[in-house]
Amino acid sequence: MTQEELIDKVHSELPGRVSFAEVVHRIADAIRREGKINFHTLFARLEPASSEYVYAYPDDISDGPWDI
Repeated sequence: MTQEELIDKVHSELPGRVSFAEVVHRIADAIRREGKINFHTLFARLEPASSEYVYAYPDDISDGPWDI
């Protein structure tokens, strides 16, 4: 799954506004469900995906402001 697909998948599953920590947990879980359970692989995908999520969907995150 590409990073864009990963972000869109997590966004579509959110119940509404959530904390940034919840977004990171959901991204990590989506990566894990792909079968990527190696820590190096997980963290290599997690950091850029979580940063991109803030740019793509800043209104989903309740503990902002995210004026980046």
